[in-house]
Amino acid sequence: MSQVNENMSNNPEREKNGGQITVGPRMKTDSAEPEAAEVAKKSETEENQVHTDNSTGSNLMANLSRRRYLNRNDELRTAQAMKTAAENDPYEIKEVMARGAEAVLYRSVCGSFTFCAKAIRNNWNKVLGSTVKASEKLDNVAYRTKMRHIQNEFAISKMLNEDGQMPIVRIYALRKVTRFGIELGYDLLMEYLTGHDLGDKVLNKVLPLEDKIRVMYQAVQALSFLHKKKIIHLDIKPSNFMLVNGKIKLIDFGVSVMSGYQSKAITGTGGYLSPEQICKDTIDERTDIFALGIAFGVFMGGQPLTQPQDELLTHSAREEARMHMNQSDIPALRSVPGLEDMPLVAEAIRSCTIMRRDKRMPSCNALLAKFREAAETYGIVLN
Repeated sequence: MSQVNENMSNNPEREKNGGQITVGPRMKTDSAEPEAAEVAKKSETEENQVHTDNSTGSNLMANLSRRRYLNRNDELRTAQAMKTAAENDPYEIKEVMARGAEAVLYRSVCGSFTFCAKAIRNNWNKVLGSTVKASEKLDNVAYRTKMRHIQNEFAISKMLNEDGQMPIVRIYALRKVTRFGIELGYDLLMEYLTGHDLGDKVLNKVLPLEDKIRVMYQAVQALSFLHKKKIIHLDIKPSNFMLVNGKIKLIDFGVSVMSGYQSKAITGTGGYLSPEQICKDTIDERTDIFALGIAFGVFMGGQPLTQPQDELLTHSAREEARMHMNQSDIPALRSVPGLEDMPLVAEAIRSCTIMRRDKRMPSCNALLAKFREAAETYGIVLN
């Protein structure tokens, strides 16, 4: 939240009259009795002082409100200008920021604006001369799959985007890349974020425990932002939460779906998959809650679940997952490292990972309440 510094200006009426009230000539009275004129003068002066102070306070609040209004308007104008530029103007791909399984992230410059460009390319890009400087980690991922995911991410972003600050990355445009009329790929232009993701082991070493609690609280708030719009992220893991200037941003909506969706394939990242994902059951908010609990365990120094891809595809794995989803009240996390002295936080995280969905932490709101309760108990101020 931006801070506003506002200097209090003197009230015009105070400048004009010096804060004084001019009264008529002083009346002569008996020295043994109170001087009525002086009393009246004092009373009027005090009344005027109160009025002046109230007026000054009102002017200050009005100025602050106006400043916030102007700042908000500036933010909206900048966001709209960036969106227009991302949709229409030429841009230049710069250095690599990160490589993923399906895409490469680049710093991209468009006029005076800087974006992050999430780029995917097909085989024609190599034949006709590469338009980017790096390739994806997994070339065996079909281009159609990459294209479907990046188009889905853009579609989901249009449902999520709001004016003002958001706890998710802002996505501006999806641009098709062509040469000689031939499609070479797509670039998803989004907010340029600099910071660390929660999968960075450095954070676990340098962040004090109380700050880790605050980071996890913000991560729940970010996920809640999606769930309020009935969107399930479906790939919650530490690397999809970015810590930017002390604030958490949730990223990567390539496989996100609406609540109630039933997939025909196992979608997500091994190690963070809920039983309902493995047995291809209906997806809802509790699916993300399960992965979030595992992600918090990893963020605190633990390990993801053991979920080898070749085993997940077997019939026996699906049947076992269905049994756990319907019968097992035991959390997948036995403990959470580093939270031995804060059992309320540890139990809240572990309850997210209960295999049986109807016994699991039911929602982000419920989890946020648990964090607030624990923070009050341990004297932690959540921001």
